[in-house]
Amino acid sequence: MSPPPAPAPYNWKHEHGRLWDAHVPPSGPAKTLQGELIRICGKLVDQAYRNGNGNWDADHETMWRFVARQITEDDTFPEAEKQVIRELVETIIRDEATPDLSGDGSTYYRVNERAVDWCMAHPEPIPHVPDGSYRR
Repeated sequence: MSPPPAPAPYNWKHEHGRLWDAHVPPSGPAKTLQGELIRICGKLVDQAYRNGNGNWDADHETMWRFVARQITEDDTFPEAEKQVIRELVETIIRDEATPDLSGDGSTYYRVNERAVDWCMAHPEPIPHVPDGSYRR
């Protein structure tokens, strides 16, 4: 895998929190795509770091693939970065029993950061209607 890209001109962790507050409901799926991406990344990163993916199930894999698909289907990132995002998500799925919990630069943080970057590039709320492919 390639090294992480150059830092964004903002603190992605701060922006993740701001986006969470603005778009993620107290429970259930978000009504905006931005909110759903942030909700999924936040929940799944927390799951990995808090309990080592002890509750991993098929929904986790579906949700990670949803994130990868959504943030790589437009022109927000160059093709090489899209491929890195897909590879990072496949690594998370493959290594779910032994998650990379190394913090900054970890697979989880890198995908989370790219999701924030995508949301920052799409500031206008995009409606999200759950398709029922995951329950969490």
